[in-house]
Amino acid sequence: MESYTIADFWVPRFNGIKRYDNIDLRGWSSLTSNVASFTEAPLENNHQFEDNENPEDADIILVSAPGAVGKTTLARQIAVQTGAIYVDLAEADAVGANSVSGGLAKSGLYQDWAAQETTVLIDGLDEARLRVTQDSFEAFLEDIKQIASTRKLPIVLFGRSGAVQDAFIFLIEDKLQISVLEIGFYPEAKAIDYAYALLRSLNEDDTHADTERQAVGLLVRKLRTETRHDGDRFAGYAPVLNAVAEYVRRTSNPQSIISDINSGMQPITIQSIVDDILNREKNKIRTVGFEDESLKDKLYHPGEQLERVSSKIFGLSDPDLPPMSPRDAELYSNALAEWVDEHPFLNGSKEPATSVFAAALFARSMKSKRFSELATDRVLAEQGSANPFLVEFYLPVHEPGSKMHIPAEHVGAIYASIRAKLSLGDSASLTVDGGELSDNAGDEIESLRSEVEITLDRRDQDLPRTLTLSSDQTGVLRLGSVVQDVDVMVPYSTVEVGPGSEAHFVSPVNIQCKEIKLTSRKVLVESFPENNASSVHLEAEIYAGAHISTVPKIRGTCDFSVSWRGSEAYPWTSFSTTPTEVHDPRVNEALRRFRRFVTAFRSHSKGSLKRYQPKIEHSRMTKGTGAAVLELLKREGILSLSGKMYTLNPEVLGEKAGVSYNDCMKRRFGDEAIGFVSKALS
Repeated sequence: MESYTIADFWVPRFNGIKRYDNIDLRGWSSLTSNVASFTEAPLENNHQFEDNENPEDADIILVSAPGAVGKTTLARQIAVQTGAIYVDLAEADAVGANSVSGGLAKSGLYQDWAAQETTVLIDGLDEARLRVTQDSFEAFLEDIKQIASTRKLPIVLFGRSGAVQDAFIFLIEDKLQISVLEIGFYPEAKAIDYAYALLRSLNEDDTHADTERQAVGLLVRKLRTETRHDGDRFAGYAPVLNAVAEYVRRTSNPQSIISDINSGMQPITIQSIVDDILNREKNKIRTVGFEDESLKDKLYHPGEQLERVSSKIFGLSDPDLPPMSPRDAELYSNALAEWVDEHPFLNGSKEPATSVFAAALFARSMKSKRFSELATDRVLAEQGSANPFLVEFYLPVHEPGSKMHIPAEHVGAIYASIRAKLSLGDSASLTVDGGELSDNAGDEIESLRSEVEITLDRRDQDLPRTLTLSSDQTGVLRLGSVVQDVDVMVPYSTVEVGPGSEAHFVSPVNIQCKEIKLTSRKVLVESFPENNASSVHLEAEIYAGAHISTVPKIRGTCDFSVSWRGSEAYPWTSFSTTPTEVHDPRVNEALRRFRRFVTAFRSHSKGSLKRYQPKIEHSRMTKGTGAAVLELLKREGILSLSGKMYTLNPEVLGEKAGVSYNDCMKRRFGDEAIGFVSKALS
């Protein structure tokens, strides 16, 4: 597959454009300094879109990548090498109508633009989308459409996979030539080059250069071995390589790294690298002349470092010092004032230095009573730019078959972290299945538990990978502001969507709970063209959220429905639905089981509705009348089993039961469906 390099593609593509000394507009820059230690990652044409054009002819080029892969670094280096104007949407004014055309006018570039002597590289598409409503974001894209036509020089936009997919669907509606390129992960040799180049830029002393390069190479290869199921996706991830470089830089004797790896003293993981940085940082305590020498073993351990750095990030008071003499307290306080400000996990201010260090800090903070609410709020608020490494630090390595318990409040943050790793063509889904009321009083505790399942389906892998966790229905299930490919049934829980300017639902979404809380004042519902389960259904006893100021906006062909007390009123009126009531308790239970089986299915990467066999045959699904309903569905050909995957046939569902997938989602069952499930009771 062809790779589009700066030298071979971008420089010739932008040949002849002007260079500028300075641009006086916030977020707009003419860059002249090369990015330090830049190592070019693979950039290839993505073929997940049928209408993806050749970038040589495109009016607009979209550059996509998972979170933290290096979009900004690449955009800035292209700008330096070509003279194109770099526009950082995270720094510029919030986007809307005339954002780009107006910026060209304000910066004095419009005449050169009209003469096709300049163009723009627009970075931060996902951050921009997070700051504004969908209407404002679409107005921004409309502006780009208007000024991109009839030009030989393309406009280039950089963003995460989800933002690029969203922009592509909007931009392709007009007959513009749109091309989608995707930044890949570094292969082994390039990964070693990247980490070593960064190390050299950080460490001017090259006395041990050859040994340091050998140590970097061994670390990268060991990481690749430990994460072989991910190919380049982990050990070729730029922030992981940043941590490798920092680790070697902080090792006074790099030969010791080589010896430790060759002797197999410990597995090399991103967690172990971060832990080792903290342990080496602890050695600073050895330089303090305490009266009480035993303090050197007790103070500035990794946990204390993380506590103090987190206090700085969240603006809380420093932890109290343990008992010690006044002189020792003064010595330690003075040392801490210097060490914490210069800690490798911080960027010189109150922010984490890298996404890997941020993940280590926030994962710990979310589990800390002192920081939990602040950390969770921040992680969810940054969902549009979620940290792909949070899940690596939040979920420790545990025994195969074990099931870690996490608070309901953290489920959305973990799911967002996994979604942040998606490339175009990958998919992920979240299922939260809570227990139902039982007639057996002894099952009350079990009914308050919930099972959390996150399924990751890579475009280049045959079978999906599944992460199974446990949670409960006593907390608030917080999903963040973007809810995509989610199936939630927690009959005793509150489900919260937000914070953010909009509650954004991307089908398929099914939420059934006791209370639903939307913290935003606008709602956007959308589906992607290839999605064959295009439905969003929200059902609760109580709506307890913010006042929604406008009618929900629907993009695509998504079927949107809501059901709760008062859902007939504005602005929900046209979306309100009333579930079918059946008074026979056995038939009612069979219908619940029938609906649960149907709505459990998700669109597989190859288009069909599939579900892993153990999940369909799980005791939560088959208890009561569930086993009989499952047998009926198989017997009638609505469900079929091939290997370890069940497939749902929507056409047979309609023929045999008289309902569609969306009917089941809304719990709308006619006489034909009631008669069908009654067969399972005979």
